[in-house]
Amino acid sequence: MKRREFLTEFLGALGAENIEWQEETDDFISGRVIYDKNDPEEIQDFCWHNSEEKAPSTHALELVKLLNKKKLLNIDKISVKREELRLQYNQTYGSNTAEAEFGEILEELEKIEVPMVDEGKETDVYFIHE
Repeated sequence: MKRREFLTEFLGALGAENIEWQEETDDFISGRVIYDKNDPEEIQDFCWHNSEEKAPSTHALELVKLLNKKKLLNIDKISVKREELRLQYNQTYGSNTAEAEFGEILEELEKIEVPMVDEGKETDVYFIHE
C-alpha cells in the first residue's frame, strides 16, 4: 500500500487526475495515469519496478504530498527555491528539519524514476527535479 500511496501523490504532482491500477506483484506495480477524465487520449501507462519494502521513506512521501497539494511543480520541475520548500515542509509537518537533512529527503525524491510504458515497452520516465 505504501507504493500506491506514494505513486498517487507523485503522479498527482505531475498532473494525474486519476490512476487506474493494473497489476501489482512483490517486485512491481503498474497502472494507467489519466490526465483528463474527459479525453481518452490523455493517458499514459507506467510500470514501477519497486517492492513494497523499498518504497520511498515517509519523509519523501510527505515532501511529494506537499508538492502535490500546493501545486509546486512546473511540469516536473520544482517551482520554488530549496529553502522556501524546506520552510513550507517544516511548517506543514510541524518539524524543524535542518537544511542538510532536508537536502537528503529532496535527493531521495529526485532519484525516483517511474518508467512510462508505450506499446508494452518502457520509453521514458516520470521524475521530479529542482
